[in-house]
Amino acid sequence: MLTGMTEHASYPCPLCRAAATLDGPCPGCGRAPDPDAAAVLAYDARIAELAPQVEQARSAYESLSGQLSQLRRDREAYATKVRVAVARERSAHQPTLLTLPPTTGSLPPGTVPPVAGAVPGRGPESSPRTVQNLLFILGGLLLGIAAIVFTAVAWATFDVVGRALILGVLTVGVLAVPPLVRRRALTATAETFAALGLLLVVLDGYAVWYVNLGGVADHWDRGFYAGAVATFTALLGYGYARVVGTSATRFGALLAAQPALPLFFLESSADVAGWSAVFTAVALGDLLLHRALRPAAVAPSAAPTSGDADRSTAGSVAPDSGQARTAATPETGASPGEQPAAGASVPRQPGQESGPAAAPARTAGLPGRAGLRVLALLAYLGMLGIGGLLALVAWLLGADPDTAVTGSLALLAAAGVLAAGLGQARGGDAAGFALPTAGGVVTVALAAALARPALVQWHHYWLLVMASAAALVAVLVKVLGGTLAARWPGVRAGMIGGAALALGVPALCATGWALGEGWQSVLDATPWWAADPAPFDGSYGWQLPVSLALVAAAAWLLTGPPVPEPVRAWVAAWAVLLLPLTVPGHPALMPWSALACDLVAAAVALAVALLLRRHVVLWGVVAGLLAGHALLAGAGSPVLSAWALGGVVLLGLAAAAIGWRSALVPEDGTRTLGGTGTVSTASALHGVRVLGGVGGAVALALLPPAVHSVVAAAGVDDPWSRRALLATALLSPLWVYLAPARLRDYAVVGGLVGALWALPGGQPPGDSAAVYAALCTLALALVAMRSRWARAELPAQAVLALTLLMCAEALHLIFIAPWSWLDRVWAGDPVGTGLTAYPSERLPWAYAVALLLLAPAVAAWFRRGGVRLMAAAGGVVAGVAGLAALAAAQAPWPVISAVQLVLGAALLVLAGQRPYGALTLAGGLFGVLLTGAGLAGSLAEKWSTIAALALVTVALAVIAVGGRTRPVRTAGWLVGAAVKVLLAIAVGEAAELSFELTAYLVLGVAAIVLGLAYAPFAREQRAAAEAAAHAAALVALTLCHGYARSIALVLAVWGVAVGLTVLAAPRGQRVLRAAAVAVVEAVAWCVILAAQGVGLLEAYTLPVALLALAVGWYAARARPDLSSWLFAGPALAAALLPSLAGALTEESGTPLRRLLLGLGALAITVFGSMRRLQAPVVLGGGTLLVLALHELLLVSRLLPTWVPIAVGGAVLLALAITYERSRRDVARLRGAVGRMR
Repeated sequence: MLTGMTEHASYPCPLCRAAATLDGPCPGCGRAPDPDAAAVLAYDARIAELAPQVEQARSAYESLSGQLSQLRRDREAYATKVRVAVARERSAHQPTLLTLPPTTGSLPPGTVPPVAGAVPGRGPESSPRTVQNLLFILGGLLLGIAAIVFTAVAWATFDVVGRALILGVLTVGVLAVPPLVRRRALTATAETFAALGLLLVVLDGYAVWYVNLGGVADHWDRGFYAGAVATFTALLGYGYARVVGTSATRFGALLAAQPALPLFFLESSADVAGWSAVFTAVALGDLLLHRALRPAAVAPSAAPTSGDADRSTAGSVAPDSGQARTAATPETGASPGEQPAAGASVPRQPGQESGPAAAPARTAGLPGRAGLRVLALLAYLGMLGIGGLLALVAWLLGADPDTAVTGSLALLAAAGVLAAGLGQARGGDAAGFALPTAGGVVTVALAAALARPALVQWHHYWLLVMASAAALVAVLVKVLGGTLAARWPGVRAGMIGGAALALGVPALCATGWALGEGWQSVLDATPWWAADPAPFDGSYGWQLPVSLALVAAAAWLLTGPPVPEPVRAWVAAWAVLLLPLTVPGHPALMPWSALACDLVAAAVALAVALLLRRHVVLWGVVAGLLAGHALLAGAGSPVLSAWALGGVVLLGLAAAAIGWRSALVPEDGTRTLGGTGTVSTASALHGVRVLGGVGGAVALALLPPAVHSVVAAAGVDDPWSRRALLATALLSPLWVYLAPARLRDYAVVGGLVGALWALPGGQPPGDSAAVYAALCTLALALVAMRSRWARAELPAQAVLALTLLMCAEALHLIFIAPWSWLDRVWAGDPVGTGLTAYPSERLPWAYAVALLLLAPAVAAWFRRGGVRLMAAAGGVVAGVAGLAALAAAQAPWPVISAVQLVLGAALLVLAGQRPYGALTLAGGLFGVLLTGAGLAGSLAEKWSTIAALALVTVALAVIAVGGRTRPVRTAGWLVGAAVKVLLAIAVGEAAELSFELTAYLVLGVAAIVLGLAYAPFAREQRAAAEAAAHAAALVALTLCHGYARSIALVLAVWGVAVGLTVLAAPRGQRVLRAAAVAVVEAVAWCVILAAQGVGLLEAYTLPVALLALAVGWYAARARPDLSSWLFAGPALAAALLPSLAGALTEESGTPLRRLLLGLGALAITVFGSMRRLQAPVVLGGGTLLVLALHELLLVSRLLPTWVPIAVGGAVLLALAITYERSRRDVARLRGAVGRMR
């Protein structure tokens, strides 16, 4: 609402135009206040205020837009000047090509001259410098290889003077070239010759050894001489680089220096640790060189140089990377990243200011410093890798104290050099990774160095030695960590991680050993209740518990601050979990020692979780694992099992009591434990409540086996102890119903597991397994009724499936065995109940009892659907139990089959009358099952089969007419038609009629169904009824197999029946039905002809074609827009194509047939052309053309054999000439277009 629309605002009255206000009626006409009219007036005022502001803003926008356009035009003009300047400078640096670009004076004003040598539409794929460097590299490699081959192969063909003269003069000459060419700014040439010269120096050393100059081969060791040559080459390369200024010799010197020290020690007797020290020393030298080559700090310049400004401007107006690189390269020809030679002047770029203010701030340093650093780093990594690997080998292979000590020292040295290298990276991006890694590496190496000599000396106590070394390192880290962290931040974290890794090795070993001890105690308890463990032999293995305790103490010390507090809790939980497994030893001190240790440790874990309320989940899991191990370790005898199960049940009940007590505290309340000052938060109370609930669930789950063990330990017979187990399991729903509301969900879980102990397994011989399973199902269903989860019913459903599987004999006899009468239809000898065609044993009553016990359980599952659904579900199961009871009572045939049939048909009719749903679907499926079994059981006699089929027919007719939904009625029509066909066949077989007469009965059924399809009550299911009628007619046709006349009669009669439906069919379906009638009658005609032995092809095709043409002509009259290919094409194809095929064959291709076919095709073509129809013209003309070609082929056989060959050659020659001419024209056109500019 606008601010101007107030109660006192006046507005002209829309009716009388008098001034009115909103606080009263109009004074002129008495009209009520009109807020809309007042709003119109207020909006008019607001529009009048905003209109000038909009015009002012539009003017300002147009002014600013004009200024922006002018600025863009000015910027483009200056950018064009920059492009012209860059192009001129680039053309000045490029070599002269054959085609020179036009001068600037010959171009129109403002035109940018093209770059010299550039091809329009395509730029060069590589720069000149790239090609130059590639050529130099390839040439240098080839020359180097040639020199090596010359020295190795062709050396022996010259004498000593010639050899010395050749290599000396060549080496001096090559090394003399770089100083000369560097003066002409040929840097790449100088670098190439310098590298070749340094290679020739190495070859000179080889030559001196080969000719034994001065007796070097006689007095010097091979390795020492090679080291000396490498050292001389490195020094020469370094000195040459300092004097001449080449970069290649620096790289060569660094490469030559790598093998120098190892070659000096090649002939020595150093062991693996010594060689590790040698390579580690070389790696240290490389690391020092890498540190010395660090770039110096760059002094910031006051302002960017004009050259930089030109490059940035050029990059902004023409962002081409190649142009930017070309413009940034100095004119001296030095490679990127190098500085000009000493004394060389750097030419000033156009427009560059001269003077100190414009001079760039450059870093004085060596040429190729970055590459040299990279090479030094790679050499450091390679040498350190070799040295570290050798140190690790020496550490592993140390078999005596001396070699173990030297190997450990070598490993420490390698770790120190690696840590020093990592320390060099602390200023880069890896600063947060380098120092912690360095600390971790040194810590792990120190632990390994401490452990290895002790392991060699006291190898029997290997676990204790490793634990002691790791614990000592952990203490050192704890003591020295703070001091080192103050000097090198980040090292402390790495040291803690390294100490943890060092502790991890004995911890893993101790864990595996402890788990093995625990598993051995479990194996000692097998077989259950009949174990015979080995007695204690007096020797106790103390190494494992002591080592485990030492590792746990070190880990506890190491996991203090700044390590997060939960880590220490995990360490304590790990120790409490594993120590009870190791204390009893093996053989155990006492048979009950493992059980006692587990229960005590589990009680401690539960006390920590429930009383201290810290890390409840962790300690609860530890307690659960220990309790599980106690149950397994105590299963050796009934007494130990009773103690184990009783102890676990008591612990669970105690946990449940504490959890129930915590459940009494409000969720948001707090409570202080007496004397501790610990405040329990709501989350801790929730954790205690959860752990208590889990403990209670475990107690309920283990109560039945605990009672079983106690009864068995008391000496009661096994059958009664198992019945006690069953009774306790069946009482599980009672404990669930008595559980507190806060813990009821956990009680449900425990009750479900407890009820599962009622499952059959080892029951007394006189008891039925099916009854046990049914009772278990009932107990599970009662427990699930107290649950809030729908999935709580899954165990009961699974046990129900198991119960049904156990009752498979009864279910098979009721539902599957009756189908055996399919092999003995109308045998007439049913025995007993008649459910099976073969003799069978009497069904026990236990199956009926078990199925009856399942009825309330199944009804309980459907309690959410209402009383009706419960009654239906329970009634179905009870009905099956009743059928099982009739089978157990040996009811005579056909009582059970009749009951099944009547119940099934009634269920089908009832399901058909109800709306679609799960209950309807289940009832329908069960009805189908019962009906099928009853129908199969009635196949023993003819009268029973006919009566059963008649009953099913009536039931399906009721469903087809009075079904609730359309799919149900459709199914009733389809299945009903099938059953009617079976009834007709059964009547025919019972009356001993022939197949032909039986086929007529089936055809009569098909005609009845087809007639009923057009009744008013079958309007919606007309399509289904017609499909069923056609299927029945097909069955009738199948019954006439081998009787041609009967087949023709059936087809003819059915064609008439289908023809009658044309009168009642919709207009759109009449043509299709007429076509179907024509097809059926045509097939009947052909069958009659075949039965009479007629062999003339046209006798079959022409009547069919005439029928098809008549149907098509009728369709064309109904639809004038129909194409001739649709209404006449099939008929003409049926008339012409078979006759054409017969005319082209040798046997039937007589001149008379070809003449008549040609006349007919001519008549069709003329008729089609007169009526302007496409299909007659194409089909008739095509037939005439094929006949004409056939006649031409017949005539060609009378000609000489060379004529067809000559004609074919002439055709191919003409094609070849044409193809060549076309290729020539295309080549000329391509050349002409390519020469265009």
